[in-house]
Amino acid sequence: MAKTVTIASRIPMAIRMEEAERNPDKPGLSKERRSIVIQGAGNELGTVEGLTRDVDEALFDAWVKANPNHAAVVNGLLRKVGADEEPEGIVYGFETALPAPDVVPAEALAAKEKQS
Repeated sequence: MAKTVTIASRIPMAIRMEEAERNPDKPGLSKERRSIVIQGAGNELGTVEGLTRDVDEALFDAWVKANPNHAAVVNGLLRKVGADEEPEGIVYGFETALPAPDVVPAEALAAKEKQS
C-alpha cells in the first residue's frame, strides 16, 4: 500500500489534483489516471485550514512538482501535516498590550471623597 499523508490547505475552495498524462502526445488515452480532491479552508467549521486525510504522498508530490507555478504552491497554501493534526481556528483582533486596570466601584470613590 502506498504511503499516505494529511494535507492542510489554506485555499478557500477545494482543489482537484490529478495524475499527469502518461503519454502527453496522445492525451486522453491514458487508463485510470488517479486523482484526489483536497478540501478547502472555507468550511462550516470556522477554520482557516481544511484537512484532507489519507492522500497518496506520491500523487501529491508529483502534482506539486508538475505545478510549480500554481498559486497554491508558490504561496505555500498546501502543506503536509501529521496524521493527528487538528485544523487551526480563526483568530480575531490583537492581543492586549497591557492588562486591564483595576476598576474601583463608584461607591468606593464616593466614600473616599467624603472622608477627605
